Amino acid sequence: MLDLQALNRESLVWLTVIGRKSGNPHTVKIWFTTSNGRVYVSSARGADADWVKNLRKNPEVTVRIRDTTFPGTALWRDDDKVRTDIIPLFLRKYFLARIFKWIGWYKQVFAFEITPSES
Repeated sequence: MLDLQALNRESLVWLTVIGRKSGNPHTVKIWFTTSNGRVYVSSARGADADWVKNLRKNPEVTVRIRDTTFPGTALWRDDDKVRTDIIPLFLRKYFLARIFKWIGWYKQVFAFEITPSES
């Protein structure tokens, strides 16, 4: 069984998304957090990152945390709960996230909620 709380101790996730133009897989290494059986990823710089655009076009994703890899489906979230519940998880986990927020990043508040697929 997938223990996301234990995996949350890791600092980075390798996220493989499908290119919206090329159709080829692309992997990025980014911050993540977990809660209630979901993995959350975001970009402090906003939605212009290619991985964000790719994931919005095709929500199927492969997640690798340490030596655990699993498929999932990503859901774009920009509702109030992102600001009140999800972004605070990043701010608690990553000291640098607090600095980035202070200098003006996280202006566009969103996250992808990744639900692991049944294997």
